[in-house]
Amino acid sequence: MENMTDYQYAWMMYLIGAVGCSLAAWLLFRRAGRAWTHFFVITVMVLLFTPYAIDPETMTMAPAIYTLVFGYFDGGFVAIKPVIKLMLGLWVGALVLSLLYQLLTRGNTRPAVRHESSASHRQSVKDDEYAESAYYANRKLTREERIARDELLHEEPIRAIR
Repeated sequence: MENMTDYQYAWMMYLIGAVGCSLAAWLLFRRAGRAWTHFFVITVMVLLFTPYAIDPETMTMAPAIYTLVFGYFDGGFVAIKPVIKLMLGLWVGALVLSLLYQLLTRGNTRPAVRHESSASHRQSVKDDEYAESAYYANRKLTREERIARDELLHEEPIRAIR
């Protein structure tokens, strides 16, 4: 790419900044829960990554958020209506895909396990877990019994049942 134009440099810098903003949104909302994190990150990504043709004949593209702002100043709501339709369509489509992904992968998360530094201790923990899993494989446990067993195995504090 020895013949990059100013237009391509501008897009490259914009996309690098948009990736940074998307990462910042993920870092900001990741503790809010999986669904809220997906919602806010998708919203930020749709706002930042949606392109829009400012010249349909030559297909000169610009970020839709800029087209939205400057189009509103130039022509009012009528001028930005197609941009809003495009962004809303992408936003709803991305949210539906995110919802499907969350529904298909729900329950696949594993609790965080603390690992000790010594290899022999890790091996003994694995042996104990294997022996207990073989014992409990034939016995059906209730949800509360499984939670209590996992807390005891991983040296987590046991919650009081009210």
